[in-house]
Amino acid sequence: MTNRQSLNYFIRLIGFIPLFPLIIFQAKKVKANTLRLPIADGKQVSHSPNACLNILHIGESTVAGVGVNKLEQGLTKGIIDRLNQVHSGSINWHILAENGATLSQLNQLSSDLINPDILLITVGVNDTTKFTSTKNWLIQLKQCVDKFSGPNSQVFFTQVPDMALFPALPFPLNRFIGLRSQLLDLCLKKLCLSSNWTFIEASLPIQPKWMAIDGYHPNQAGYQVWAEQISHSILETLKIKPKL
Repeated sequence: MTNRQSLNYFIRLIGFIPLFPLIIFQAKKVKANTLRLPIADGKQVSHSPNACLNILHIGESTVAGVGVNKLEQGLTKGIIDRLNQVHSGSINWHILAENGATLSQLNQLSSDLINPDILLITVGVNDTTKFTSTKNWLIQLKQCVDKFSGPNSQVFFTQVPDMALFPALPFPLNRFIGLRSQLLDLCLKKLCLSSNWTFIEASLPIQPKWMAIDGYHPNQAGYQVWAEQISHSILETLKIKPKL
């Protein structure tokens, strides 16, 4: 961040100090009362020996499909389905996700898909709520790319959702957590620009009609809207031509 951005963040943060007792109370209440939804059922790997595009999608609960019953209804499969509509060859894909995991924890996982053509990373919510420092956040972002990408991989990061909009979070907790998520998102965007990674400015569609009953994750419709945004960015970046 620039000095001006850092100053702006801390000025906004100071405004929450008188509200900290209420924010702490709300955080404990939300943690105790929020419905815990399971990860989605379904296969996390699709392999074809003749595939000409390999995609590895790494992430937290949204990549694990929390909010829907089947992974087929979730984010990754929605992206793959849209890419298949225009891509002329078959696609191998692998989901590497863990519910509740921070990026540091995801970096401890391993994948059988080496040197993917597309490395797609969807993280930030758990690092927001667990208060990962911006220094460690940037280090772990680099570690993730270093570990899971190859020399020919195109790296994509999705935008960190603005948690100020999450229905499950009451005011002023939502504004305080939202400030943290916006900070991590800003750091991610700047790192992508300096590292030649693609930052996908496609935000989680945070409206009641697109949210699961926990008020924290998308439902099937929400995942499909999000998948449409992400796949559009991938197609534009890779300049994939439609099937003839």
